[in-house]
Amino acid sequence: MNFSIERPYAFYGFLVLIPAVLLIIRRYHTISGKVGFFYEHDRYIEHFKYAVIMRTLFWSLSWIMLVFAYTGLSWGAYRVPVQKNGNAVAFVFDISYSMTADDASGGLTRLESAARYADMLLQHFDHTSVSVILAKGDGMVAVPLTEDTESVESLLSVLSPDLMTAPGTSLGKGIEAAVHSFPEGSAQSDYIWVFTDGDETDGMLESALADCVQYTIPVSLIGFGTERGVKITAGDGKTQIMTSLRSAEMKRLVALVMKNKTGLIKNSRPDLIRYVDATEVGSALKLMQPLQVEAKESYQNSSSVSYEIKPVQRFGVFLLLALLFLAAGFVASDFLPDHIRRYRQTHINAVLLIFFCMSPFLFSSCSFRFSESKMVLQSSWDWYQKKYQKAAAGFLNAASEADAHGDHEMKQYALYGLAATYLMQNEDAAALARIDQVASDAPDQIRYASLYNSGVIAYRSGDYVKSAAKFREALKIDGTKNDAKVNLEMALQQQSLKNTSATETELIPASESRDNSGTIENAVFETIRENDKKQWKNSKQADTSAATGDY
Repeated sequence: MNFSIERPYAFYGFLVLIPAVLLIIRRYHTISGKVGFFYEHDRYIEHFKYAVIMRTLFWSLSWIMLVFAYTGLSWGAYRVPVQKNGNAVAFVFDISYSMTADDASGGLTRLESAARYADMLLQHFDHTSVSVILAKGDGMVAVPLTEDTESVESLLSVLSPDLMTAPGTSLGKGIEAAVHSFPEGSAQSDYIWVFTDGDETDGMLESALADCVQYTIPVSLIGFGTERGVKITAGDGKTQIMTSLRSAEMKRLVALVMKNKTGLIKNSRPDLIRYVDATEVGSALKLMQPLQVEAKESYQNSSSVSYEIKPVQRFGVFLLLALLFLAAGFVASDFLPDHIRRYRQTHINAVLLIFFCMSPFLFSSCSFRFSESKMVLQSSWDWYQKKYQKAAAGFLNAASEADAHGDHEMKQYALYGLAATYLMQNEDAAALARIDQVASDAPDQIRYASLYNSGVIAYRSGDYVKSAAKFREALKIDGTKNDAKVNLEMALQQQSLKNTSATETELIPASESRDNSGTIENAVFETIRENDKKQWKNSKQADTSAATGDY
């Protein structure tokens, strides 16, 4: 379980207790002296002393809990569904001197083979953003995230250890630079591909891979070279060293990170961190397959859903503890017995009883419905603020949690909220798919709103018959809604206009009769037609002259 602190400087707040306690002690001595002047019995002084000690103790604990709440202390993690559109791949090239060993296939160096391999992968990218990170003794973003593959190809042709002066090999820093190369809050699915022989000098690879698991960013370590030792010249131009492909070490690190870090993620993404041998048959297909799956889902559903790991913030627990200790200070100091020695333990037990009665609500996760209701309410507020990306993620999470806990009613509210969010993003197909998931026994307001939105979607697509039918069904649930009545009239009017237009196009225009039997009628018709032609020509000449003047 990982602990994290967002604002460690908040612990300086503990220093406030020192002058506060000193002030309380000084005032206690001042007041007790005055009370002792009026009362000759010590029991009053003992009562007052007990009250001051208990109140100071519990209120100090309350202040400590407030400080902990502000520090942003968190432990544990939970999955958050997010919408993803498109892919972004960060190429991390190990350009250390060990990559100059010429034991790659075709007599190429490892770095040359990695460049050709990456160039081959680029030819199969479609609507995928790419960034290039150089890893040596440090990590550096050489090409920011872009869809211009030509700039990436031009860099691949000049890869060399001379591009960076930092000594050593730090694959971990290269991966960290790749993580930061992805824009924060991006809607793209992020991937990191590391082209390396696994030879590192600082041992940061394990921690960097663990961070990628925390961010749910898939990382593929692509190995180049052979496992037999090859002698190369180090960066000083003199020292001869042996280097080889450390595939066994990379596989060990992958297995270790996945075992220690995935718990929640492992079931959904068993290949989140993996090792791929570049010489293995089908290795490129193995790398491209997740991108193609994401692209297919994005094309079919307008967006795909992935999960991000978020730390569980515990400020709510500390706020409740602060309130509890604040109340305990009042209880322990205001209800003073006559025989304090006899009831002192009783009061302490009462305070402890209150604490232990509250602890199931503070430290357990039994209140699933409250948590789901909070997620739906927060997502609705995000929707109102037009933060549709965040609202969709919240509704997705609420629906998933409600389904897992068997809360059927809360799931219906989450599904409707998700459909309404998609509708505001003009993703009609995705909205309609979520509306279809709303159960027939859902609350009336959910069924009405779902039918109403179905009518709106049908109206947008030009299916006015279906739109009118949906609005009628909505009015059967709640006939007091004027919006549905107005939309029903508009749908019926559009359908009437559509039918009228179709009828007009089907009418056959009257043609000039060529029957010679009606000679008189034909003569009259010809006379009328000639007069119309003359009138049309006169008006045309007048219009032409007017048009000439305008021009």
